[in-house]
Amino acid sequence: MERGIREFLKEIGREELVARGVLKPIGKQYQLRGESIGPLQDLMHEYNVTRLVQTARSWFLGVDGEFANPQAWKQPPGEEIKSGNVSQLYRKGNLFINQIDHINPFLNDKSNGPKVPDDSSGHEVSGDPPGPEVLQDSPSSFSLERDLQRALRGNIEQLEPGLKITDGGTERTVDAGRIDITAEDDGGNIVVIELKAGTAGMDSIGQILSYMGSIESPEGKDVRGILVAYDFDERLVMAAKAVPNISLKAYSVQFTFEDRG
Repeated sequence: MERGIREFLKEIGREELVARGVLKPIGKQYQLRGESIGPLQDLMHEYNVTRLVQTARSWFLGVDGEFANPQAWKQPPGEEIKSGNVSQLYRKGNLFINQIDHINPFLNDKSNGPKVPDDSSGHEVSGDPPGPEVLQDSPSSFSLERDLQRALRGNIEQLEPGLKITDGGTERTVDAGRIDITAEDDGGNIVVIELKAGTAGMDSIGQILSYMGSIESPEGKDVRGILVAYDFDERLVMAAKAVPNISLKAYSVQFTFEDRG
């Protein structure tokens, strides 16, 4: 029997999903993570569900572990895993990446919390407004990344003196995907800027390297990369030390106040 994943999860209920290890409370959210896969398949067995689907997003998970996620990221060492068996995934969370707000009805399920807009779906969801602790694969993170991109495009030199944006104000599409911001430094080198909300994981360095490798550099210009995030996985920091043309920049969130009466 095939079931829509949102309807299936709603039928089970949030509390039971948390108790069974399918949903993991993190901060103010209820997340589907890589470790959710096994408990989710156990529930599928119990309810005689052979496949959970999100048809509009071409996503599915079979009780046998077969899956498809067209929105999956490229993973080190460079293989792009968008379908196959979950046992093949380099990062198990890749099953859910870029799909969370479409398959998880309990992501921001706070019955007494304020309503905040979910930009990715156009609907309101419950929960507190996102802070810098939002997770990389949550819809809140994409909203924060858009805000961060907008702020940098308005004043790119705050990231590095001498930088000039060269992508015409829109994300540049290359063979490896879409580059958040493409710029040029004061030495004439091409600069690929990748933005991450929350903590950047090890997969981020493979992602920015693939973008850099996809850039066709005229006149033999060097290509550099800047990865911007709130924080960085320790392994990523060590890996970046071995790649001299990649730098890491941490952002911070600040509030300002003014009198209005």
